[in-house]
Amino acid sequence: MKIVHTADWHIGKIVNNHSLIEDQAAILDDWLKQTAALKPDLVVMAGDLYDRTLPSSETVQLVNALLTKMSKQLACPICIIAGNHDAGERVGYAADLLSGQDLYMTGVASSEIQKVALDEADVYMLPFSDHLTIKRLYPEETIRSIEDATKVQVARIKENWDTSRLNIILYHGYVTAGAVENAGDDLEKSDSERPLSIGTSEYVPNSVFDGFDYVALGHLHGAQQVGSTRIRYSGSPLKFSKSEVNHHKGFLEIDLNKEQDTIEVKKHALIPSKDMRVIRGQFETLLQGQSDDYIFFELTDAYAQHEAMNRLKKRYPNAMSLEYVALENKHQQNLNEKRQEVQATPVWDQFAQFYQNNTGQELSAFQAETVRDIFQSNLKEDHA
Repeated sequence: MKIVHTADWHIGKIVNNHSLIEDQAAILDDWLKQTAALKPDLVVMAGDLYDRTLPSSETVQLVNALLTKMSKQLACPICIIAGNHDAGERVGYAADLLSGQDLYMTGVASSEIQKVALDEADVYMLPFSDHLTIKRLYPEETIRSIEDATKVQVARIKENWDTSRLNIILYHGYVTAGAVENAGDDLEKSDSERPLSIGTSEYVPNSVFDGFDYVALGHLHGAQQVGSTRIRYSGSPLKFSKSEVNHHKGFLEIDLNKEQDTIEVKKHALIPSKDMRVIRGQFETLLQGQSDDYIFFELTDAYAQHEAMNRLKKRYPNAMSLEYVALENKHQQNLNEKRQEVQATPVWDQFAQFYQNNTGQELSAFQAETVRDIFQSNLKEDHA
């Protein structure tokens, strides 16, 4: 069985006041052409179809046009779940009607987990939801975290699944192969991924999905597997932040064979007409170049340049941001030197300096001796 796995389209994304909607339309058109040529048995999109819960009319029009083309050009079922950026009700709108066109869209969690039954596989769809919502669906269960919620949902699936068939699940969130105390340390993250909750309660151990033939994940924008070749993030089709400039974007082709218990994974590249990258160097040197790419500038000049960004934008119209890395490093060095200087100064002398700065007077010899005795006495108690 051949599956095409994609996720995190974030249609309508704006980065540093630059709308990426034209880039998204072009790259997803390329994705669709490549996908149609592969003739897959199933296409899965694991969440964050939209970038915002209230997308613009232009964004909705692009999504509608894209879904229509997908239905016409892909001769296979298409499964889409909502992510944490989506409005679940919007993603699930007219789902019953669209399922008649082999387009299955699940936006809101339900106690009856949606299953799409294919000739040789069952596809289970878990749209993003917070654990309190899942708790309301299963009031008899003890659910205190996203991990608890996901365990309950997966347990319900396994009550009635057929292990002789291929079992595939779509999930949007953080899945980790790390231990509890190091949850998420094994994952490559980016700045454009919105946190799901506070602390490590947002992480789900990959062991929760034991037994599934393939786990199609969404949320992380870099393609990666999570402790198993069968548990994967496809990554996003475009770069969405400075932290993603070194990503190689694309989508996954997954070939599953139940009888032989094998999986083959192939990554297909998606190359945009305008790349997103970092350029570092001297201001005058950078002014000699030009590009339509999305550029994050890192200037190595020792001094700030007059109207640097405005001047660079004449050569780089899609400039994203500008940093003076040499000045930042010098500032950090000064802070470190100052911190070391303070740490080397006895605390009673620091107090004397503080007193003088705020009163304009120096401590008398008696006051200085009293302050020193108090601090030394407290330090002895702390080390006792």
